[in-house]
Amino acid sequence: MTPLARERAYRAILRRCSVGVGAVGAEEIDRIGIGKATHLAMVRALAKLPFAPGLVLVDGSSVPRDCPWDLQPIVRGDSKSISIACASIVAKVVRDQWMDLVHALHPEYGFHRHKGYGTEHHVRRIEQFGPCRFHRFSFSPIRVE
Repeated sequence: MTPLARERAYRAILRRCSVGVGAVGAEEIDRIGIGKATHLAMVRALAKLPFAPGLVLVDGSSVPRDCPWDLQPIVRGDSKSISIACASIVAKVVRDQWMDLVHALHPEYGFHRHKGYGTEHHVRRIEQFGPCRFHRFSFSPIRVE
């Protein structure tokens, strides 16, 4: 989807669906690892729903442990379930919005262009300015082995 199409879909989803968004910061990801952080963000998002879900469809093959909800993993779920596809759109738009806010704090990295992904431009900016508090120090090219 183009960014404009995602934005339109996002607004339509918010008008029609209950949405919970969960986040995990860079420092927490570095401390617990990306897999556990992904699951933690999912649990945080579910906890923000205005109701307890009966069944949670999860994109992928793993689900959080010790979760109070009934979870069903679906590999390539965003192509098989409209609710997973909608959740993917919401997650992408919210993350892009977050990256725009981070860009306002640290314009030298160009977060508004690459949205935090490891593009050549982003890597060059990290090399030029060093990492900031929003970078994950456990990921290349910042990670020191």
